[in-house]
Amino acid sequence: MEWASVLLIGAAPSSIYAYLQHGFGHYLASAPSACAAFLGVASLTVLSLRSMAGEAALRRSYRDTLLTASVFPYFSFPLAICLNLTTAFHPKVYDLLLYAFDESLGVRASYFIGQVMTASTPLKMVGILVYQSMPLAICALVALERSRPTRFPAGILKLFIVTGLAGAILYNFFPAAGPIYMFGNRFPANLPAVADLTIHPVALASAARNALPSVHFACALLIWWNVARLSLRWRLMAGVFLGMTMLATMGFGEHYLIDLVVAVPFALAMQAVCLKSTSWASDDRRVAFSGGAALTVLWIAVLRLGLLQNSPPLAWCSVVATLALSLWWKRRLALGHRGFEQEIFPVGSVILAEKS
Repeated sequence: MEWASVLLIGAAPSSIYAYLQHGFGHYLASAPSACAAFLGVASLTVLSLRSMAGEAALRRSYRDTLLTASVFPYFSFPLAICLNLTTAFHPKVYDLLLYAFDESLGVRASYFIGQVMTASTPLKMVGILVYQSMPLAICALVALERSRPTRFPAGILKLFIVTGLAGAILYNFFPAAGPIYMFGNRFPANLPAVADLTIHPVALASAARNALPSVHFACALLIWWNVARLSLRWRLMAGVFLGMTMLATMGFGEHYLIDLVVAVPFALAMQAVCLKSTSWASDDRRVAFSGGAALTVLWIAVLRLGLLQNSPPLAWCSVVATLALSLWWKRRLALGHRGFEQEIFPVGSVILAEKS
């Protein structure tokens, strides 16, 4: 009955939308997302009705599900407002500093990944799908947590809301948009040499300042980290999602390589903040949070001052040290969660629960 109601309610606005667009016309690519959005609204409508008029014993369950299903999608609206404000508050961007640092590493990651994405239409289509489905992936993770709460070290809904808010704040300390907005149609094949540029803040209109750190990549990394105690299929799916997100963020010119590097300690700090399996009395949790936050802030300061650009060995050492420290601290957090899990369930029951 519920599925039939959702399909009927969702079909009505989908049909109207198709009629107004003359069968979607030139907007055929928008058809799947438009219909899915109307089905989502229909689902929330049915949940609302069931929470008010359903069986009395189940109303609270429906209300909890409605709240959980609604929070993150509707959180995107105030977050979008915050991102738009970065454009109003910071008319100039510091993209050239990020670009110069990337070029100092000597790998030209933006150029090569951008070329690969441009040359392969199937890879490009998969990248678009993965990049745009981040909210859906997060909501799927929330649903998994509701069915397997002890398998997740962090509170998932809290984790991604805090990550979005923290990212929106940090964007104001280093306003940058991404190479596709900075260089336009020169990305990726005709990116300029650093020697031909004057490194200074550049006025840029109508582009959100959401490059450093890459919250998109941080969210994909958090998804991967938080399915670590699930079955192999979930870990593989999360790993593929993480890899495609990395390719998409750089291949579409949304981020520089250093944005993804800084996203790692940033994600670590967010994971430490939202842990539910370890108290703040734990040294591992305090070190993970303070270390991740300190590295994130330090990178913002170093990049804003234009340091390390003339010293490739030191730049590479800084990148490797950042990743190594962040992953080591993350490993300590994971070991702490395993200890917490074994305190709640005997080892045998954990194995049986995982098999079931």
